[in-house]
Amino acid sequence: MLGGVAAGIGGLAFLDHDIQRMFQRTRDHSKDDIAETSKTLGSETGALIGNAALIGTGWIFREYEGGNKLLRTALVSLESQLFAEAFAGVTKFAVGRERPNEGRGTSSFNPFHEFDRSFPSSHAARAFAVASVFADRYEQPIPLIAYGTAAFISVSRVYLNEHFATDVVAGAVLGFVIGKVLSWRHKDENRRWTVLPYVPDARGGLGMTFSSSF
Repeated sequence: MLGGVAAGIGGLAFLDHDIQRMFQRTRDHSKDDIAETSKTLGSETGALIGNAALIGTGWIFREYEGGNKLLRTALVSLESQLFAEAFAGVTKFAVGRERPNEGRGTSSFNPFHEFDRSFPSSHAARAFAVASVFADRYEQPIPLIAYGTAAFISVSRVYLNEHFATDVVAGAVLGFVIGKVLSWRHKDENRRWTVLPYVPDARGGLGMTFSSSF
């Protein structure tokens, strides 16, 4: 399976330039405004805020079956996002592919130089990492909404000329696998999660602590 995915991404690389040109020819202000929402929606901060909000909602209603399910799912989603961030970041640093908006073509690489590189797309990785967890735990229409949102975020990265198509596909596959593996790992566990508010010091601030018994 891994070999098939790698071969597919390698084959798609031959179309990166053509796909990039196709998307750039279709751009206009109204589409740009829509696509720009994906930057915030699929960003690290946006995903963290979304997961935190869902965790908080689940904790408030944790005594109910639906609230407890949401709490557990959102905790796995947060873990999945963090793993996706780590794997995507390390891969970006190791591969060092230049972004399309730098104008150096599809085969310009500078490994082990910077973390903010093109391959794979972190937006796609975190979007599909989160989406695959919720799709695995809920019935329709949640999977359709989750994967539809992840696909919108991913395609927008190509449209905005931030990534090549192969960057997005690789990120999506990475996030999907991470989300599925972690969801499967936690599905039948007997761990008991505890989420409590936390005030760091007397000067102010507010946070949350997570603990689990196993």
